[in-house]
Amino acid sequence: MLPWLLVLSTVGLGAWGDVSWDKAQTKHMLERLQDLFTNVSQLTGKGRLVVSTMVYCKEWGAEAVGCSPRLVEGHRLTMPVGFLVAHLVPGLECHNRTVCSQRLRELQTQHVHNNSWCDVAYNFLVGDDGRVYEGVGWGVPGMHTQGYNNISLGLAFFGTKEGHSPSPASLSAMESLISYAVQKGYLSPLYVQPFLVKGENCLAPLQMASPKKACHVIVPQSAWEARETHCPTMTVLAKYVIIIHTAKRTCNTSDECCPLVQTMQSQFMDRFYTCDIGYNFLVGQDGTVYEGVGWNVQGSHTPGYDDIAVGLAFIGTFSEKPPNAAALEAAQTLIQCAVDKEYLITNYLLVGHSDVSNTLSPGKALYNIISTWPHFRQ
Repeated sequence: MLPWLLVLSTVGLGAWGDVSWDKAQTKHMLERLQDLFTNVSQLTGKGRLVVSTMVYCKEWGAEAVGCSPRLVEGHRLTMPVGFLVAHLVPGLECHNRTVCSQRLRELQTQHVHNNSWCDVAYNFLVGDDGRVYEGVGWGVPGMHTQGYNNISLGLAFFGTKEGHSPSPASLSAMESLISYAVQKGYLSPLYVQPFLVKGENCLAPLQMASPKKACHVIVPQSAWEARETHCPTMTVLAKYVIIIHTAKRTCNTSDECCPLVQTMQSQFMDRFYTCDIGYNFLVGQDGTVYEGVGWNVQGSHTPGYDDIAVGLAFIGTFSEKPPNAAALEAAQTLIQCAVDKEYLITNYLLVGHSDVSNTLSPGKALYNIISTWPHFRQ
């Protein structure tokens, strides 16, 4: 299952400022979105999909700009996308088509002329009047969420009165739009319950901070005699930790683990033609963490996530028997270290490899354990 994000947008707000949400408003929003997604699931299951009233760019008076330079091969969205990122754009209150069209023209002007973008940032926008307004449309990457633009649809609620949730009419319109996107193959049906984030920080109930521990000693690539490599770096902080097992034999000492890691690097590079070993870090049964591609470098473990996730692999196969306590503790310490050192956002999501890819990794026994860890989300 893949997550659905709701972002309180700070994209090109300019003079419109920010918006504040208290705990009660956040809880209320979560409840309403929970209902919305339950309805979407029911509709997609029954085939009852009706698109809400669509106001196309020409109809709301969009400036003739467009993002055609991004429509070259390799720069279109690959459908269906696995992410749906929805924003709440504050400061554009409107409740009818005339005013909402005006507000949308103002937003487009802000994005094009102040931010130097090719168009409005979102694929579609839903006004508080209950209408869907075309943005850059289907198949075109937006400019709404760094790290997600090329793998998601960016939708935005706008026109909402400050401090209020979107209107029932706008929620219904969003429901219809999402249902249509799933039906037409623009959006994967595999998304889970919504959660609220603002920028990079979740608003809906925060996890209790873990006590800080000293960062685990990491065996560097040079110690296991890695080949020289050059891989792309991440452009944003990692948002996910993906737990993986290597599905190979395990190791209990550094003398056993180092050659295994070296062999895995060669297999990745020579068989799969990757730039390096696929994982950011590996953990042996000796309780030691071995550097893969390391921090802030894209691995090759999970397509669609390599540039926003830390791939943490346990060396071995853990379908029936989990890793030992030393390995599990080493992994948890490394994750906390990543937060403390700001390689990983505070409210990251932890998932099993099988949650985001068609694989048996990390094995049932290991999966049962990580499902009890902080920040786990199936």
